[in-house]
Amino acid sequence: MLRHAPGVFFAQISLTGRRRLASSVAGTAAKYESQKLKTTTRAATITTTSASANTVAHARTVSAQSGRNLQQKFYENRILDRYTAQEPKKITLRQLVLFGRQLTEDKLVASANYVRSELPVRLAHRISDFQFLPYIAGTNPHLKMVYDLYWRAFDEFRKFAPVKTLDDNRRFCDNVKRNLLEHSQVIPQLGMGVSECADLVAPDEIDRFMNQMLISRISRRTLAEQHIALSEQFDQDLRAHLGLSSAEGFAQMASAPRGFATQRIGIVRADCSVAQVVNDCALHASGLYEESHHLPPGTAPQVIVEGHTDATFMCIPAHFSYIIHELLKNAMSHVMARYATRLDSDASALAGIKSAFGSEPLFPPIRVTICSSHNDIVVRVSDQGGGINPGILPYIWSFTHPLKAKRLHNFHAVNRMEARVDESDSVSPLMSFGFGLPMSNIYAKYWGGSVSVHSLPGYGVDAYVQLPRLGNVVENISARRAQVDSHES
Repeated sequence: MLRHAPGVFFAQISLTGRRRLASSVAGTAAKYESQKLKTTTRAATITTTSASANTVAHARTVSAQSGRNLQQKFYENRILDRYTAQEPKKITLRQLVLFGRQLTEDKLVASANYVRSELPVRLAHRISDFQFLPYIAGTNPHLKMVYDLYWRAFDEFRKFAPVKTLDDNRRFCDNVKRNLLEHSQVIPQLGMGVSECADLVAPDEIDRFMNQMLISRISRRTLAEQHIALSEQFDQDLRAHLGLSSAEGFAQMASAPRGFATQRIGIVRADCSVAQVVNDCALHASGLYEESHHLPPGTAPQVIVEGHTDATFMCIPAHFSYIIHELLKNAMSHVMARYATRLDSDASALAGIKSAFGSEPLFPPIRVTICSSHNDIVVRVSDQGGGINPGILPYIWSFTHPLKAKRLHNFHAVNRMEARVDESDSVSPLMSFGFGLPMSNIYAKYWGGSVSVHSLPGYGVDAYVQLPRLGNVVENISARRAQVDSHES
C-alpha cells in the first residue's frame, strides 16, 4: 500500500501523491490519535491531543512555507519523475577492472559522463523513498536534512554540462568530491532520525528504508570514488609522461598525446589477499581495545588465521575490510567482556594474573578460517565470548529494535561517518551504535554476498562472510518506485 508522503516533503510530491495525501491525512491522524506520540526532534512534539484538523492544517502550513509557488513545485516534481522512471545501469567489479586497463582520455571522459548521468537517477529513487515514508517520519529534522542533501546533489548533477575534455573532467571531479564530503553527514543523520522514529513507524518499514538508503549510498560512492581514483591516477601518469613536476599546473595537460594510455583499476583490487586483510584488521582492532582498556600491547585476544591463507579475490578492499573489522571487533568485545575479571587497570595486578596463567594469554583466541572455491570466498570468525543473548539474536540485523534505537542515539556524538575502518580511530570501540553488523551485511549484499551469525549458547559465536570471488556479480540495487507500483497492482 502506498504510504502517506511527509508534510515536509510536500513540495516534491507528485500530483497523484498530493491527492492521496489530502484524502488520507485524516486517517493518519486517527491512527496516531490514540497513542502518546513523542519525538525528540527539534521540530515539534506531537501528543494525543492532536486531531485530524490540526494534522491537515500542519501539512498545509508546511507546504505554504516551502518558499516555492505551485508552478515551481509541479516543475520540480516532473523533473524528478523523469529520473525515477529510469532504472540504474548496474555494473560489476570485473567491468570496473577491465575499463581501467588501457585507460585513455576518451575512456576517462566516457566514465565521467556515465557517472554524471547515473548519479541523478540513483539519487532520484532515494528521494522518492523519502516521499513514501509515513507522514509522522517526515517531520523529523534529521531525515529532512538528508532529504535536502539528496535533492541538492540531484539538482547539481542533473544540471552539470556534459564532460568533453580533461579540464571538464577535473571540474566534475571537484564537484563530486565536494558532494562526497557533504554527504559524510548522512549516516549519523539517518541514525539519529531512525532512533527518534523507532516508536512511531513500523519496524519492518524503517528497516526496508534504511537498507535501501545505505545500499544505494554504497553504490553511488563506488561510482564516484572509482572515477575520482581513475582521474587522479591518469593525471599522475600523464604528468610523468610529459615530464612535468607536481608544482606545475594543468595548463600543459590540456589533452593527452595521441596513443597515450595507462593501466589503472581505481579503488578495486583484482587480487586482494584475504589473509592480509584479516591480519591488518586484527592488528587494528586489537590496538583499539588495548588502548580503550589501558592494556599493554599484545594483551587483546589473539587472532589465529587458518585455512586457505593464500586465497585472493576481486573486491573493493575498503568494503571487505569494514566487514572483517566489525566481526573481529564484536568477537573481541564479547570475549573480553566474558573474561572481564582478568582485566585490571593496575599494572602489578595484571602482571600477577599473567604469571598465574603461565605463558598462556589472558583470553581464548579468535579463530578466522578462510575457505576458497572457484566462485566464492567464505570467511568464518569464531569466538568464545559466550554467545548472543537469545532475546537479542532475532534483532541483530535490525535498526529499530529498542536496544538498537538507544544505541543509535550515540550518533549525536559523531558529526561525520563514511563506514570505513580508519574512522574507528576517533571513536572508542566501547561506544556502540548498533550499526556495524547491519552495515556489514549491506556491504556484502551489495556485491551479491551475505553475512550470517550462528550463536552457540554458553560458548561463543560463529560469524560467516560469503562473497563472490570473480567479480562477475552485478551490484545489488533496486528501484523502490518499481517495487511500490508492482505491489499496488
